[in-house]
Amino acid sequence: MPSYLFQFEELASFTHHVAPDTLFAFDLDGTLAPIVIDYGEAKVAKSVRSVLQRLMGLAKVAIITGRSRQDAIGILGFQPHLVIGNHGAEWPGRSCGRRWELVQLCLKWRDQLHTALFYEPGIEIEFKGESLSLHYRKCEDPQRALVMINAAIGDLEPPPRTIGGKYVVNVVPAEAFGKGEALAAAMEELGCSRAIYFGDDETDEEVFRLARSDVFGVHVGKNDHSAATYYLNQQSEILGLLNSMVGILEAHCENESQCCDG
Repeated sequence: MPSYLFQFEELASFTHHVAPDTLFAFDLDGTLAPIVIDYGEAKVAKSVRSVLQRLMGLAKVAIITGRSRQDAIGILGFQPHLVIGNHGAEWPGRSCGRRWELVQLCLKWRDQLHTALFYEPGIEIEFKGESLSLHYRKCEDPQRALVMINAAIGDLEPPPRTIGGKYVVNVVPAEAFGKGEALAAAMEELGCSRAIYFGDDETDEEVFRLARSDVFGVHVGKNDHSAATYYLNQQSEILGLLNSMVGILEAHCENESQCCDG
């Protein structure tokens, strides 16, 4: 069960993980950006964006999101060291950055789902390239909508991996990278010896469940069933935590500078 981070002992323990060789990795929706009714209206607050950019000057920063990379960068308003989209399947700057066979499969699934759910008002099918998201927040009867969505997904071939969320079901090809695999690969690519990952949803549990002593999870929102080490009560607390981490890292830099001067 996660511990609330803003307590004396927990905060003291967490501080030991905040170092220049740490990868600071974040989910996007519900973590850096508040959840909104219309997923197309999500934004990262200017204050959060500003402190993230300061963090980038002190350590490596990665975003691992269910959104496409293009969407994520637009919501962020800047580009961190690494942005991984589609739940871990979409990477930048590699010849294999886009898995076009997965994109084609998701296009086929999108057409099938559109046909199956055409007469279900309020369900929105979001095609993101290597994955799909079926949103049902706007449905009059969300429980009925979820039953219909799951039934339609059950008819897809080959069977996809599904990940639930807050009024959303994510559909991902079975062979695609998940967030846990993506974080491990990001640590290696960016040369980081440890990582702190911040997330709020079922998709982020893939990271929180990693059996690694060098990965620490922070769940945004209280969830007694999460595998994260720590939790925050609400998304608005992320700004204060980001400022604290920047302060700790700046102190690291000052101490190193004084040691070199000495």
